[in-house]
Parts: sequence; structure tokens; C-alpha cells
Amino acid sequence: MIAHVFKPRRRVNGKIEPRRTYRGRFRLAGDLAVTDIPLGTADKQVAEHKLAEIIKEKERERAGLIAPKLQRNAAQRPIKDHLADFVADLTTLGRCEIYCRQVNSRALKLVNECGWKNVGDISVDSFVAWRSRQTAFSPKTVNEYLNAVNALLNWMERQGRIASNVLGKVPRIDVRGKQQRRRAFTDDELNRLLAVAGPHRLLYLTAAYTGLRLGELRQLVWGDLILDHERPHIIARAITTKNRREAVLPLHPRLLEAFKTAKGTTTDLAQLVFTRSLNADRMIRKDLDAAGLVRIDAMGRKIDFHALRYTFATKLASSGVSQRLTQELMRHSDPRLTANIYTDVTQLPTFEAVSGLSWVEDAVGKNAPAENPSLENSCSQLRSQTAVVFSQNTASTVALAEKLIFPQGPLTEGSRPELAATGTEGNWRRGRDSNPR
Repeated sequence: MIAHVFKPRRRVNGKIEPRRTYRGRFRLAGDLAVTDIPLGTADKQVAEHKLAEIIKEKERERAGLIAPKLQRNAAQRPIKDHLADFVADLTTLGRCEIYCRQVNSRALKLVNECGWKNVGDISVDSFVAWRSRQTAFSPKTVNEYLNAVNALLNWMERQGRIASNVLGKVPRIDVRGKQQRRRAFTDDELNRLLAVAGPHRLLYLTAAYTGLRLGELRQLVWGDLILDHERPHIIARAITTKNRREAVLPLHPRLLEAFKTAKGTTTDLAQLVFTRSLNADRMIRKDLDAAGLVRIDAMGRKIDFHALRYTFATKLASSGVSQRLTQELMRHSDPRLTANIYTDVTQLPTFEAVSGLSWVEDAVGKNAPAENPSLENSCSQLRSQTAVVFSQNTASTVALAEKLIFPQGPLTEGSRPELAATGTEGNWRRGRDSNPR
């Protein structure tokens, strides 16, 4: 081990003079580099004592007798201070405002209702006891509270403020079969909603025919709408989208007319398109009640504002749009999300698809004769087409091989008898001196 105190020297007016306070240098067993720290004293004995205490503390930390200093300091701070630091860091990292607010409110609720003052107060027993009392929350909501506090504790672990997340192994409630699912609006339901929507009509139409999320609609400005264009569209700016990627969304012709009417003579391109969207969830609940629509059907599925995005995906699927194109318009990274979650299969033409299938007896005859002239003709045509394609492909392949391997001239039986072609199908005849592969 290396350990000593010293006063750094510096040049002043051409003279080398020592600084006023001491610094310490040490390297413990197993260290590859020397640690240099300020001691903040001009007394050598005090400096040596401080350095000895620092080395003693480091050795005890390595032996596991005490926690690291950062963790000991963090244990003395209120948990609410750590939560404030965590939310500030999320904001700096660019996480959306809604997520930061939800994490803060949920973690703060747990801190208050579980009686957590410092980090050492957080325990599995206290959280499980709180969870057992939450009869008004759905299982998914309870899991979201656990996710929020786990996000905080995982961040503290990465920062070195705690040794490990004590709630990291707490099992989540099984929500399979318990989650309230959404469904798409039917055309009749959407018409009834639009009939009572009033000033919210354009907002609902935009969500149902572009798939924009509520947070994206709230930030939509007139400059994002390209109306006077050969292909009118909406530009979803990267800063407003969920995946932070810019997207171009085509506009339906009828929706284009509605936007032009709503814009009127507006020239301020930075003006928000929808100024009444802050309480959209509460607003659509009132409109659903006014339209006489049931928000939760017999299958337990609900319709709300986000269900308008489900409606967009379902309309695309019902219109025969391919799943890949639907995924692109929905801006999903996983096609399973588009197909399994956002497409309401109960509104797809499944009955029409089955009814439109050709019947076996109508196709091949009621008694299923041994030979079907039409089927035989089809097979003959298929064989002839296959032969033509094969012959064309083989001929082109042989011509290409001749150019690459024998650029000096075409391959003939007289010039290269050992590799001359034996037939039109490109089978090569090896000579006596050729090496078989």
C-alpha cells in the first residue's frame, strides 16, 4: 500500500513555491491507479490523520463492514428528495411530460401511504400490505404503482445511492383475463357520436381517420397540415410523437375539406389546431352519454377517446389494406400490436369471407369424376409455362457462363470438347481429363 501527504508546488514570479494546503495520495492493495485527494488543511499531522481515516473507511467498505459513502449519505436524505432528482433526470433525458407526472404522482402516493421517510423504510412487507388494501384499483393500476416505484429504485441503484432494489423481485398481479379491453367504434356509433360532438367533431374525425394519439393531437399546429398539395397530409413532428420519429400521414378527402373549412383565414401557422383537447377523455364520456352509447359492452370492452385509434386500424383492415401498410400508417414497430390489439376482429367481414368461398361440389362436380378436362388443361398450361421459364433461365445462365469463363469465344464442341454442352438443357459433358467434383 502507498500512502503519503504532500504540498503541491507551483511557479510564482519565477520561483517554485509550495501551496498552502496538503493533498494525499494512496493506492490500496489491488488498485491499479493512485488516488489523489485534497485534504484541506495546512497542518501536516491533521492531513496525515485525515488520510488515515479515508484509507480506513475505504478498506472497511471493501471488506463489506460498512456501506459505501454515497449510499450512507443517500440513506440520510428523505425519499422525496431522491424522487425529485429522479423526475428531474427523466425530464433531462427527454421523457414525455405525462410519463414524468404519472411516475411522480404514483411514487409519491406510495411514499405517503406506506409511511416511507427514508430509503431504509422501503420494504416488501410494507408494499404488499398497501397493495392488499387497494380494492378500488384494477390489477393493472396496482401494477403501474409498482412499476413507478421500481423505476425510482432502479435509478437509485444505477446512481450508486442504494445497493439494490428491495422491491425488484416483488411479483406483479396476473392481469390475464382481467384487463378491460378496448374496441373500435362501429359506423353507426361513430355517426351518433359526431352528431352530438359540436365543436369536438373535427377532433374525433381526425383521430378516427389518421390514428393520431391524443397527446399528438394536442400539439398539432396549422403548420403541420399540408393542405394545398397534390397529396394532402399531416406531418407528425418527431418531438410530438410517441416514438420520437417524424411521420407523414395522408389525409382523407372529406377530412381535408373539414380542415380547410376550420382553418378559414387563419395565417398563424404556430396556432394550435385543437384548443379544446385538454380534457378529451372527460369530454368524450359526456358526448357518449349524450349520444346514448354504452361505453362498456357485454364482452367487457370499452370505447373511449383512444378507441378512435382502434377504429382507424379496423377500418383499414376492413377495407382490405395489407397488414404491413396498416402497421406503417399506425406507426407500430411490432406487427402483432397492429393485428392482435388494435384491429377489432368482430367488425371484420368474417361471415362474408366464409360465405364467398367456392363450394367443393360446384368446383369439381358432385360425383368427383376421375378426370377433369379443365383441371387437366390447367396443369398442361402450368407444365408448359414452367418448361419455357426453365429453358429461358437455363439458356441465359449458359450464355452468362460462356462470357465469364471463356471470354475469347463461344463454347463449341470442336473448340473445347471436354466441356461441350450435350443438349439444350445445359448439361455439361466431362472429358476424360476433367476432374469430377
